[in-house]
Amino acid sequence: MKKLVLFTIIFSLFFLSCTDEPEPDPEKTRAYCYLYQFVPGLENVNWIVDDIEVPNEQPYGSYFPGSVILESVSEEINFTVKHAGTGDILESQSFTLEEDKSYSVIITGAELDPVMLIQEIETSRPQSGNVKFQVLHAAILKDSIDVYMGGTSPDRRVVSDMDFAELSDPFEVKDYNARAAITVAVHDSAYNQDNVLLTSLYNDLIVSGANYLTVVAPSTIDPQSELTLWLFDLPVE
Repeated sequence: MKKLVLFTIIFSLFFLSCTDEPEPDPEKTRAYCYLYQFVPGLENVNWIVDDIEVPNEQPYGSYFPGSVILESVSEEINFTVKHAGTGDILESQSFTLEEDKSYSVIITGAELDPVMLIQEIETSRPQSGNVKFQVLHAAILKDSIDVYMGGTSPDRRVVSDMDFAELSDPFEVKDYNARAAITVAVHDSAYNQDNVLLTSLYNDLIVSGANYLTVVAPSTIDPQSELTLWLFDLPVE
């Protein structure tokens, strides 16, 4: 059975069109999804969610937040990604969504070997003075990586030996450490300055108590472009 998929642009049109209209129907059972496109070399993709095509092409380095209406409190939903130019199916996967829960749905990997990651988002609020993160390794030309926050001593390593196209488990760090410096390096048993891929200093956009997805990826669709850290807000209770 088809599902209604609502995304940011559609939300805006919906609210504009409903001015002075009758009261909406009772709230439906829904799950919340955040679709990400991080396949270096691939400019645009199309998403299909249970036979409903999302009307907008998704460019590299972007996300579409939205919701899926469920027929029950939990339901298996299929996510399919197509190449926007050729129409070829890049990846397809089914996953059981539950009412009122939130999910990251990520297409990443290489253009000829894409990977879809689907994971429930941990929405619990971090401890006071902390920030919650997940890290996605989408740096196609790099081996496994380590991530440091607030320095490069062993106790500042928050992600270790993460392979390409992997998503880390959620973790918390002190807000001042995340704001001070985030360093990404090729994996090694100990920190080595020669292995540093990028360092982001004075990260003033990071807010205490927030929940973020951080993506290590090329800054453009060119796989050989400079690496950068992409920061996306995740929901938090």
